[in-house]
Amino acid sequence: MGREVNELEFEDKLINYLVNLGGTKQWDYLPDIKTTDDLWKNFKSIIEQHNQDRLDYPLSNAEFNQIKTIIRRLATPYLAGQFLYGMNGIAQVEIDRDDGKHVYLKIFDQDNIGAGDTIYQIVNQIERPAIIPGHKNRRFDTTLLINGLPIIQIEEKADGHDAKEALNQMHQYIEENQYSDIFSTLQILVAITPHDSRYMANSTGDSFNTDFAFRWQKADDNKPVFDWKEFANSMLSIPMSHQMATNYMILDGTPRHQMIKVMRPYQVYATQRVIRKLRQHMFGIDDQGAGYVWHTTGSGKTISSFKAAWLASRLPNVDKVVFLVDRVALTNQTVDEYKAYDPENTEDGNNGVVTDTANRWVLERKLNKKGNGIIVTSTQKMDSMVRDKNFKRIDKNIVFIVDEAHRSTSGDMLKRIKSGFRKSAWIGYTGTPVFETHPTTSEIFGDLIHAYTIRDAIADGNVLGFKVDFETTLSDSVLRDQYLPEHFKMRYPKMSEEDIETKIDNMADEDMDDTIKPSVYDENSKHVELVVNDIIKNWNKRSRHGEYNALFTTHVGGGKASTPMAMMYYNEFKKRNKKLDNPLKVGITFSQDTSNSDKQLKNNDNLRDVMNDYNKEFGTSFDDTQVKEYTAQVVSRLNRTIDDGKYFDIVIVVDQLLTGFNAPQMNTLYVDRTLQGAALIQATPEQTVSMICKLSPLVV
Repeated sequence: MGREVNELEFEDKLINYLVNLGGTKQWDYLPDIKTTDDLWKNFKSIIEQHNQDRLDYPLSNAEFNQIKTIIRRLATPYLAGQFLYGMNGIAQVEIDRDDGKHVYLKIFDQDNIGAGDTIYQIVNQIERPAIIPGHKNRRFDTTLLINGLPIIQIEEKADGHDAKEALNQMHQYIEENQYSDIFSTLQILVAITPHDSRYMANSTGDSFNTDFAFRWQKADDNKPVFDWKEFANSMLSIPMSHQMATNYMILDGTPRHQMIKVMRPYQVYATQRVIRKLRQHMFGIDDQGAGYVWHTTGSGKTISSFKAAWLASRLPNVDKVVFLVDRVALTNQTVDEYKAYDPENTEDGNNGVVTDTANRWVLERKLNKKGNGIIVTSTQKMDSMVRDKNFKRIDKNIVFIVDEAHRSTSGDMLKRIKSGFRKSAWIGYTGTPVFETHPTTSEIFGDLIHAYTIRDAIADGNVLGFKVDFETTLSDSVLRDQYLPEHFKMRYPKMSEEDIETKIDNMADEDMDDTIKPSVYDENSKHVELVVNDIIKNWNKRSRHGEYNALFTTHVGGGKASTPMAMMYYNEFKKRNKKLDNPLKVGITFSQDTSNSDKQLKNNDNLRDVMNDYNKEFGTSFDDTQVKEYTAQVVSRLNRTIDDGKYFDIVIVVDQLLTGFNAPQMNTLYVDRTLQGAALIQATPEQTVSMICKLSPLVV
């Protein structure tokens, strides 16, 4: 298959540029390697060079075939990523020598980046005969080898072509099983034109999605990089390209969805800066606040914080890393995600460096245990431990990474925890830093380390905008003829009726609703009935016939209990479901009340009732002592991670699950309450929300 002359010229320019980027450990171009056999011979030579202390004589064909078989069995990019990571970051293979001896040969070292004996090579125009009969023979453009293994595949296109054409071409190669044999180890796919470049993690054919192909971005302003030379300098140079394929890759071991993920530029920059800060931190001398990362909701803070925690746990001056979360549901979610990302974690959950804590005694034991690692625990549990009269100050260098830093650490708990760990460094991650009220985010955590705002995210397409549907349950005539005239007469007694009428005539629907006191809606049964009518009427359209689900937040203010409205909605849905051919699966979760206030008894009776409903529906047996476990299972039915495949369509909440919660199949947030300022942004779930149905006052 022929290629345009200017495309071949561009390929030559790219290779020449990479070879001459500068430095002693850059890319070495091998123009004579053109076949798969040539690649295997080159790889064999490098293995022998790197294992001279273990090999008395070169590998025979039979011995090398054992290594070939191991690599050929890497059926997915995830398995390849696991192989390249190896044990403690060193990939080795065990072979039987012809004389009967067993030897372990080093293949790949995650930490030996841009130094030591790591070898960086470029090959191009590799001939690939058809793997599947009837398909075409292929010829790959440019391949970057590390220690002889293909790690980054580049396909070039000439000016006038979209970079995504090259990505689609690589998708075709995946479907044709061309990324097999020695190419099984590919981790990153790069599409490049003279004026646009994108990169993505290698994937299986069914998971291939160009939505996860990213442009590189500038470090100072997050603006996209379009020029090919700037992209090569930033992403394809050494050591960055090696780091991208190792330090900044995620091995996502989520059951049934195993894949590799490559970090986006802003995640890389933030992680680099965090690690630089921690590497330079003088524990016990420097201020405990090392800084905070401001990454907008939906930008992937879990991946960023995990990589920061993971790399920090490997620093020589760090003994432990503690990831603090302030809610049970998020603690469980974070533990699950962190364990899935832990390359040393096995399928049964053992042997990884990520651990959670059952109680404060287990927490203290793990903090004092030798060895590095990442402990995921709650702020409350940590505070309970340091408040215990038998607690002894722990004399270790501990890094605290705090999730949702805007809400979990501004009280006395933080001060107590800090005093219990004098030799600590604190890093905060937040989508909505606090600038006005005391203490501010910077007062707690120190200076801003890196920012990636909602404006940045929408501009580069990493986070979609959302659609707001405004609905009110008060009719237009009631608003214009009754409520608003009375409201303005009371508020502006000197305003004439003519002026009031003019003001009302020029008000938008949203403005009219914003003038209504929330008490008009509070515990209003007619309002609840109309809202449920609207949800049921539009359910198929908004959920795409049940493909997606929804979260519904409601609240009663004015000093009243927060759960009555939530229960009114729950009971109305139960009533309506009896008449529906396809009833909606509706769950509800709220906190147990231990305040000894007037509302406590009713609140906890309601919670017991909904748990009993849940037990009947799903065959469980939750009681008053298992509210945390009940909440965790409600969450798993909303984010669709539970094994039995029985999921909720809607979950009603008051304040739970509104920040940092991750449910990829949720596309609608129903809001029947007033949300102001940062609370509105915080309430947007961690994944992209495409629609917010505003059903009563919502103030920005």
